[in-house]
Amino acid sequence: MDVKKVGKLLMEYEQGVLITNEQQEIIWTSPMIEKIYNKKNIIGCKFDDLFPMSLDAVICSNKIMKTAYGKKYSIKAKRIVDEKKQYIFIFIHDSEDFSNDKIRLHCLENIISSLNDGIIMSDAQGRIVLYNSAQEKLEELKGKDIVGKYLWEGYNYKATEMSEHQKVYKTGESIVNKYKAHAYKEGIPKYVFYSTYPIEKDGERIGVFSISKNETRLKTLLSETIELKRKLTNKQLPKDKSNEENGTSYTFSSIVGESEQMKNLIREAQTIALLDNNLLIVGETGTGKEVFAQSIHNFGKTSKEPFVAINCAAIPENLLESILFGTVKGAYTGAIDQVGLFEEAGDGTLFLDELNSMPISMQTKLLRVLQERQVRRVGGLKTTSVSCRVISAINESPEKIVKEGRLRQDLYYRIASLCLYIPPLREREQDILSISYFFIRKYNVLMNKNVKGFSSQLSEIIRTYRWSGNVRELEHVLENLMIRVTQDEKELRIEDIPKYMRALIMGENAASKIQKKANSLPETLRDIEKRIIVESLNKNDWNISKTSRDLGIIRQSLKYRIKKLEIEVPEMERTYKI
Repeated sequence: MDVKKVGKLLMEYEQGVLITNEQQEIIWTSPMIEKIYNKKNIIGCKFDDLFPMSLDAVICSNKIMKTAYGKKYSIKAKRIVDEKKQYIFIFIHDSEDFSNDKIRLHCLENIISSLNDGIIMSDAQGRIVLYNSAQEKLEELKGKDIVGKYLWEGYNYKATEMSEHQKVYKTGESIVNKYKAHAYKEGIPKYVFYSTYPIEKDGERIGVFSISKNETRLKTLLSETIELKRKLTNKQLPKDKSNEENGTSYTFSSIVGESEQMKNLIREAQTIALLDNNLLIVGETGTGKEVFAQSIHNFGKTSKEPFVAINCAAIPENLLESILFGTVKGAYTGAIDQVGLFEEAGDGTLFLDELNSMPISMQTKLLRVLQERQVRRVGGLKTTSVSCRVISAINESPEKIVKEGRLRQDLYYRIASLCLYIPPLREREQDILSISYFFIRKYNVLMNKNVKGFSSQLSEIIRTYRWSGNVRELEHVLENLMIRVTQDEKELRIEDIPKYMRALIMGENAASKIQKKANSLPETLRDIEKRIIVESLNKNDWNISKTSRDLGIIRQSLKYRIKKLEIEVPEMERTYKI
């Protein structure tokens, strides 16, 4: 054996190499050994002369050597026989040499295994080669069961094309910040927030890895923050005398409105609350029918009794009967003994919202219960007395739906012993701003803002817009406005209206003004021209060139008309778009 050639060859893989003969005399050494001992003449020395351990012990197992100045080295040895001669190869490497690939790999494996974020890596063929403990916790899978399998086997995909790792491997395009479930536990998806990247070496893709964020702590902190915010909000917002134990959240003090119309409506509702008659509340969607229903319940003599509400439009016909009247075990497959809402309401109030959506066949059964004041569970023989007050609500004209056959006339007379009509917000112009300021105060607290009111232009738009969605739509718009202002802004402005709302609100506002100001033909034509231009500008994102083409006029003419008609350009659009 040419010892020198073999030693130099081994140095390609390990910098510290010693070779001894059968007598354990050093016959060849790499430069690293000379540096460790700062000695030039090592050849001929015995292993025991240099190392504080026996060579036989090193051959049996790896050892750690510590020098006088605290440096640690790992030592391992192997005995080889060649042409009846025996040689011992000793390999020494610096345990703290981070340029050493083995040490770096060992450290990286330790880091990956202790990360709080999940790591999964696959090779070019789609086999899972790495799956750390954090990923195990996130997806509730075992690394020992999944490592070595193809991705589609480990995750039970129906086809290899469903593997995102293989897609990233083939395209080289990363997938960043995605929220999806790949693993399922007893049919329950395990969603993770992750990013997936290709791995390249020497210009070639060799694998793919994903980093999955462990958001458990973040979610916990977020939940704690929300709960603290809720408690703070409850302390700062005006308190109702509502009784949450009876299933309500509102009283008459919850109702905001300064108009004489609203004051009269509240007085009428308070009078009705003292009576036992069934009540029909009529009002468009978003006018606050359930707020009035709860307030009437809490103002009456049965306020301590339950308030039970159901939206008739949200429940399928085949379930509505069993929910209202209850069921007896065995009435149909899966049926159990269950109390219906009429029984649950007891001596309190049953609120039937959107009654006009109830099927005619169900209206017939409801009428019978209201007439006889007796209810029988589905599949049962025993009847139970009904003692609750029934408040119904519809969002259309009762005369209209009776005429169209969508509400039984006899049922209408039964539920409308008393009737309360809530006018739409557009008919209560005085209340629009007072309700708006209520919501501003509410979202100042929730969003930590300091808004005091509106700009004059926005105030006019808010006051004259039709609000087809009533109070609900008004709150939705104001919440979006409040989100867009900074903490130091005091006013809400036109510029704060989201673009998708701006065209609708400002366009309808212009039309409303035309109807009110049409004193002469020239004024009417001017308002119509202004409305058409504003609508086109909004539609084209205030792009002058596009708008002029849309209107069939030249750019200069459009700019002239914008100036002449005193069209206010929103601040964010002040620099005209070409």
